[in-house]
Amino acid sequence: MTGDLNEESPNVLLEMLFFANKFCCERLKDACERKLASLVSSRDDAVELMECALQENSPVLAASCLQVFLQDLPDCLNDDRVVEIFSHANKQEKMIMAGSASFSLYCLLSEVAMNLDPQSDKSACFLDQLVESAETNRQQLLAFHQLGCVRLLRKEYDEAERLFEAALNAGHIYSVSGLARLGHIRGHRLWAYDKLSSVISSGTPLGWMYLERSLCCEGDKRWEDLEKATELDPTLTYPYMYRAATLMRKQNVQAALAEINRILGFKLASECLELRMFEGRVAASQLRTLVREHVENWTAADCWLQLYDRWSSVDDTGSLSVIYQMLESDAAKGVLYFRQSLLLLRLNCPEAAMRSLQLARQHASTEHERLVYEGWILYDTGHCNEGLQKAEESINIKKSFEAFFLKAYALADSSMDPSCSSTVISLLEEALKCPSDRLRKGQFILGLPSWESHSVTGEVLFLRTVVYLHCFQDV
Repeated sequence: MTGDLNEESPNVLLEMLFFANKFCCERLKDACERKLASLVSSRDDAVELMECALQENSPVLAASCLQVFLQDLPDCLNDDRVVEIFSHANKQEKMIMAGSASFSLYCLLSEVAMNLDPQSDKSACFLDQLVESAETNRQQLLAFHQLGCVRLLRKEYDEAERLFEAALNAGHIYSVSGLARLGHIRGHRLWAYDKLSSVISSGTPLGWMYLERSLCCEGDKRWEDLEKATELDPTLTYPYMYRAATLMRKQNVQAALAEINRILGFKLASECLELRMFEGRVAASQLRTLVREHVENWTAADCWLQLYDRWSSVDDTGSLSVIYQMLESDAAKGVLYFRQSLLLLRLNCPEAAMRSLQLARQHASTEHERLVYEGWILYDTGHCNEGLQKAEESINIKKSFEAFFLKAYALADSSMDPSCSSTVISLLEEALKCPSDRLRKGQFILGLPSWESHSVTGEVLFLRTVVYLHCFQDV
């Protein structure tokens, strides 16, 4: 009657929600649902209230619980109660939890689960849900292929074959590599070779096709296929590693090192680094332990001086090594992980860069800093407008160079309106008024996320030029 719930306890609110749902009191139900949603503050709250939300068809409450779970990834996937909710949700419950974004939700959950353990039951269950959530042809072929890979790792070969066939029939050409590997495992090497040869000859050949076919042959044929794979896609690491290992077996050390150096020159791949060290018999982490006692420990001041020196000489690998040492100290880790992500992008390691960006968000010391990192994550995954919104939220809390720069960069890259240039300039001017060391400003313009993955507009080039002028007036 009053439209006010006052300060009712959660248990009373739940009873009112059940009553309102049972007797179709929509306004009362909505009010109770929103009040309960505002009270969800922990994983235990979310687990308890998600069950009620799914039972009472309460999407607002379910969304609030889901947000808590997602913010707690990947740790919450070690909680059987959370895994149970996601693994056994039916179509209606998925609609309540995520609406039309069910496929995106299970894409995320399966990716996180596979990063933890691709052979786990969690990975398989989430990918089963992904297949069920797929609606478009594109979604189906992705889901079939991902689940096929997990079934292959779990040695469930018949099911993997069925899924790869389904993905291939839906148009996912890469799934032929899964079928070829299955054929190789079953001893049908010639069949696998012919299958890949058919794909190569039927369209535009790609590097991965020759790499996969090389696994089905030996000697000169394998070498030729891997040479062709490198020619078509120089970023594939396996061809370099195979050639280096082969040359080492022939005692041609210098040629082997040169082969590995080719890939390390533009891609910092840990497996290649380990192969370069003692022919791969010593892991990079173990080598680090062995030499650590012989390396002088730097103070925080020493680290910053070293970082400035290496940055000014554009020594990205050297800068990374300093940041790694700084991360072991008590320094603020959020900004260090963020700088690490920028360096990794410049070294052509986008996946590692994204992991560092996620760690930056996780270790952010303030709310406005966390919002900036979330904004870059959204921008870097193609959600430019959402990234822009995060920048504005951060600025509302505290004005910072990073927030203004994110807003200016996202705006310049997303707007096709020429009049936005003046807005971008004013945002840059505001950014440059905020306190921030020149290293950080320079690092932004030299190592911005997804520079190569977005179209380079005139506004973006102008934006970078203005910051150059302000940061490096003495150059």
